[in-house]
Amino acid sequence: MGLATRFSLWASPDPTSARIGRAGELLTARIRLGAGLTGSLIPLGEVLQGDRTPSTWAGMVYALLTVLLGLGVLAVIRRPESPRWLGAFTCVADVSLVSALHLALWAGGMAPRTVLNSITGFSLYFVALAFTCVRQDMRLCVLGGLAALAEYGTLVAWLGELGSSNQITRLVLLAVVTAVSAAIVSQNWGYLRELARLVEERTCDLQREKARAEAANLAKCEFLANMSHEIRTPLNAVLGMTGLVLRSPLTPTQREQLETARQSGEALLTVINDVLDVSMIEAGELAIDLGPFALRDCLEGALKLVAAKASGKGLTIGVHVGEGIPASVESDVGRLQQILVNLLDNAVKFTERGEIRLEVTASAADGGAVELRFAVRDSGIGIPAAALDRLFKPFGQVDSSSNRSYGGTGLGLVISRHLAERLGGRLWVESEPGRGSAFFFTIRCRPAQTAPALAESPEAPLLGERLPWRILVAEDNPVNQKVEQLMLDRMGYRADVAGDGFAVLEALRRQSYDLILMDVQMPGMDGLEATRRLRAELPAERQPRIVAVTASVLAEQRAACFAAGMDDFVGKPLGFADLQAAILRAAGRAPAPPAVAGPEDAGTLLDPARLDDLRRLEALAGKPLVREVVDGFLAETPRRLEQLRQALGRADAQELAFLAHSLKGSSSQIGAVRVAALSFELEAQGRSADLGAAAAVLTDLEREIGRVAPLLEARKTAPPAASGGIEAAPAR
Repeated sequence: MGLATRFSLWASPDPTSARIGRAGELLTARIRLGAGLTGSLIPLGEVLQGDRTPSTWAGMVYALLTVLLGLGVLAVIRRPESPRWLGAFTCVADVSLVSALHLALWAGGMAPRTVLNSITGFSLYFVALAFTCVRQDMRLCVLGGLAALAEYGTLVAWLGELGSSNQITRLVLLAVVTAVSAAIVSQNWGYLRELARLVEERTCDLQREKARAEAANLAKCEFLANMSHEIRTPLNAVLGMTGLVLRSPLTPTQREQLETARQSGEALLTVINDVLDVSMIEAGELAIDLGPFALRDCLEGALKLVAAKASGKGLTIGVHVGEGIPASVESDVGRLQQILVNLLDNAVKFTERGEIRLEVTASAADGGAVELRFAVRDSGIGIPAAALDRLFKPFGQVDSSSNRSYGGTGLGLVISRHLAERLGGRLWVESEPGRGSAFFFTIRCRPAQTAPALAESPEAPLLGERLPWRILVAEDNPVNQKVEQLMLDRMGYRADVAGDGFAVLEALRRQSYDLILMDVQMPGMDGLEATRRLRAELPAERQPRIVAVTASVLAEQRAACFAAGMDDFVGKPLGFADLQAAILRAAGRAPAPPAVAGPEDAGTLLDPARLDDLRRLEALAGKPLVREVVDGFLAETPRRLEQLRQALGRADAQELAFLAHSLKGSSSQIGAVRVAALSFELEAQGRSADLGAAAAVLTDLEREIGRVAPLLEARKTAPPAASGGIEAAPAR
């Protein structure tokens, strides 16, 4: 599009030009202020020297009026909304000040021709017209030019010089300058439009690339979750049955063979967990569960896991715990032990002879926290300096050849570094080929008080005798049914079995149960729907405790279980100790209360434990995490809801699933469990391209966001909750 087709004398500026014009108005105000102050020094000096002619006073007044105009514009332009008339006023005021100066000089006794022929005085009109150009508004260019022509023409006529060819030439020059200013502004608009178009195209390209990358990441996460479920389900049976057989009398050969099978299964589970951890790290969903624990117990637990492998290679593991180490600290014991096991296992793997040492020291940190520094030293093969960078990249290996001597996925150090950073510290390595390696990491934590664990006596009565509950196993896989029944039998329970959600409801209609071990993915009616129904249908005195038992271990799945009304969550493969611990946890908490109000007035909305975890990380890291995360969620959610409405209006199932997945992740992170569960449901409908009920779910989602928003606002500056309960919506 050429200049001629874009040129319009009375066109309004586009938003970009308007923003530039506002900045231009501010610039001209500063120029007026500086020029007026500087220009006033000349007549002031003449006055001080005794020259008090009218022209001197006129120059001083003009300079001072220019300063006052600049100050006034500066005061107005800095308001959030400056008045629309400001640009027109300053355009006319700049021209009128020049005309007033000419009149003052004539009134002071200067000859009319001398006043009009002054090059300095006439050039001030050009400065005023240049100011109109800076404002990037053609209407102001035209207004300023017309004001200059009218006022200067009136002066020329009044002073009797209208017939002078020199004055006619000057009037023509003013008209030409006005037209040139308008043309320059019009051309700038064209350039800005073209630039805006290019930026918009580039932004759209980047958004499409971002959407494709996020869709690919979503597909990868879904694939990993599905594969995890498919692998964990049979692995649950393998490890469960192996563990049960190992508890029975065996010959040494049989025990050795079964131990080999169990260790192989656990090695496979470790690989699966590592891949899932990396996936959750990339998605920003790796959870940190802070709590008090005995540090020495954590160290001993990590050492026990690698002691057998070290002993098999003839290696010794030495431990040195420095002075001033707190007996108990508050951090994530599972993640800390995961780092220690990764580093100790690597040390054993790459050391053929000598010793491995684990050292722990402590130093004071800000805010009453403690920085613990761990070092794992070995006398192994060492690492070349050129290979150090590859250690902390996913699937990176010092020796990546097909005939390398040492196995492994290359994920352990990547996960360990990220976990150390999430725990408020860092991880690094020092190594020299042939002389061994030393891996260091730090974490920030607080001293804590923990009660000593009560060891269970071998002569103690079975759990089923101490806690005589009726237990229902809701599981569709026959092998897993058998595993859970055998484990419960070892604890002294005779459990019933239901193969799907319908069978669960039917069993509860026949009799009451104290505990349900609920699989999430079952045919017909899944565990989530079965939980929602029994929570709504059963009276308070018949409400059972429900523990989710599932191979889906992602954070949003956990949030969906709690949102549906479950009390606890354990992942597959399910070990004997895991199941026993879940039953003991269930015994220590009351059954989920029935709804006493309608669905609009009750229900789990916000799990404050998630914000409390962030708040503890905030204290350790020294960063305002909670406020930033909550403010970001509250600011982003309205835009995300509008995008969901638009995607639903277009019947774009893929976009709907993508947007719901994003909202699910952010709401899970802050503990908005109902929002996460509804987002999960909306995502599932988008993936299946069945949008029949999506509008109703989206309406529920909008309502739940409106209900949880004030809770988040109140909680973002509140102290950590004293209890780990779920907050409910206030009665209305």
